[in-house]
Amino acid sequence: MEKLPGTRFSTPLSGSAKETQMRLEHIASGPRRRPPVIYIALVFAFCLLCGNLVSCQVKEEEAPDISSADISIPAPPAQNPDMEVREERETLEAVDLDGDGLADTVTVAARFDPLLFEEGEKAGAITVTANLGSGETLEWGWTGEDWYGIWSLEAARLTSPDRDALVLELTFPNSNYRAAEVRVLELDSGELTERFRTDFENIFCILGTYLASREGSPLSAVRVPTLVDKWHAPEWYTLSWNGTGWDMIGDGFFTDTETVVVAEGRELTVMLQGRRGDNGHFGHSLVYDYIQVFDGDDLLQTILPEDVPGDDRFPEQTFLAEGSPSVLVQDINFDGAEDFAVSCDMTRDQGYRWFRWNSGQGRFEYSFSLAGIPELVPQGQKIIEGCWTENWESTVYNIYSFNNRGWLILESTWDTLSEAQNACQEDGLP
Repeated sequence: MEKLPGTRFSTPLSGSAKETQMRLEHIASGPRRRPPVIYIALVFAFCLLCGNLVSCQVKEEEAPDISSADISIPAPPAQNPDMEVREERETLEAVDLDGDGLADTVTVAARFDPLLFEEGEKAGAITVTANLGSGETLEWGWTGEDWYGIWSLEAARLTSPDRDALVLELTFPNSNYRAAEVRVLELDSGELTERFRTDFENIFCILGTYLASREGSPLSAVRVPTLVDKWHAPEWYTLSWNGTGWDMIGDGFFTDTETVVVAEGRELTVMLQGRRGDNGHFGHSLVYDYIQVFDGDDLLQTILPEDVPGDDRFPEQTFLAEGSPSVLVQDINFDGAEDFAVSCDMTRDQGYRWFRWNSGQGRFEYSFSLAGIPELVPQGQKIIEGCWTENWESTVYNIYSFNNRGWLILESTWDTLSEAQNACQEDGLP
């Protein structure tokens, strides 16, 4: 049998049976003499003291010191703003959809749920609610995968002089080109019905739709801008009702404008009317048919491509609207008035026709053609032009200056731009 270790609070028993019997008899017989009263009181007091110490220790364990403990409440997990539901609402009042003369109210609500989009579900929804003056409520809506925003809501007499139609312009907030969609809604047989919707397969609509009057007609038309490319103004289309269906007809041109500041801070507007070309000799798809210069509403001059002579480097008599920039505005001859240039060549040299402001005649006049975007050096009034060599193997840099008649004179040619810049600086030193 394993022997347990002794402690200071245990009484060991002898291995002798006789001694053990004597101990038991002694315990059973009790004390032969009662201890003094003072001794008993001291023992009792000691027991109470030990009890209090144990009780205090228990309390200290139950109520630990929290003066230095971290008792901050953890923050809830951050919400991803990209996953929040987007909602928009637009209201139009005093509309007469049914022609009864009572004011109707139309509300359009747009909603997009990113969680549904991630799951491949239809995440975008548009709801149109019409509260008629008669007390009837009509609804129309649809769902799709895209995120639609409400850009504008208008009403006009489009198909009938007696009642309004709704023109709803929607935007795609994620579009880099301000893509838009136009929908026309009307009351048909007591139901709110979609009568027209733009189609991206044929034209690419962008924001900016507005209502326009039709000459000689009580009906209105809808003017819809379409994307030509990211560098130019839109081509406008006109949506109108012909009595049995819709006509969506483009203007066939777009109009770019530039502001040019000439003498004494006078601001002129250079308007360039462009269109899709006939893919001629160089396959140009965008060209300007003419240029007009306005001082406010007053037309100062009109410039046609055939009015400008070609030269050896840029023989075509054409104004190109290809790429960017197709129009340059700079004070090319350092006289304090801005001049402008129009692209005339899209080969490597990228030629520009320069028109300088003639303050005496109060108009612009063609002066010369240069390759690319010139670098102007005010010190010495130099122009640096970068162009390709005749064999198209390398680039050279020409330095030009103006003589006392204002004609552009070629001074020198350098192999690198830095050499040309250094030459201009040395020539400009006193």
